[in-house]
Amino acid sequence: MTIILGNDAAWTATQPSGVALASFAVGNWHLIFAGSSYRHLLDHAEEGLISTSRPFCTVAEAAALLAAAGKIAGAPVDLIAIDMPLSLEPITARRVSDNQVSAAYGARHCIMHTPSAIRPGKIGGYTKRREG
Repeated sequence: MTIILGNDAAWTATQPSGVALASFAVGNWHLIFAGSSYRHLLDHAEEGLISTSRPFCTVAEAAALLAAAGKIAGAPVDLIAIDMPLSLEPITARRVSDNQVSAAYGARHCIMHTPSAIRPGKIGGYTKRREG
């Protein structure tokens, strides 16, 4: 069984980041958990409840998130997928993928944020430094 932790990062410290935990085994995917903040994941691991509280922002502590995800899944996380542009150099323009997603889903109000000094800014830099 493969355990995957997905992170839809908020890009700024003032917004919550979504998380999803999934497994893949015997050719089938299974969604184990989905939450709208890191706090929801941590609370679910600790209390076993799905939070209905309004999500709030927190900075990710990788070790705590991995421990919580492993506890919920019953196995350690094998792969982390982060939906955030990361670069060793400052991000100064949109990526080709940003434009393609916006073109395909813009009519459904699902466009991509344009990367800038603010987005992903310090959050992206913090993630790069912590996770390398």
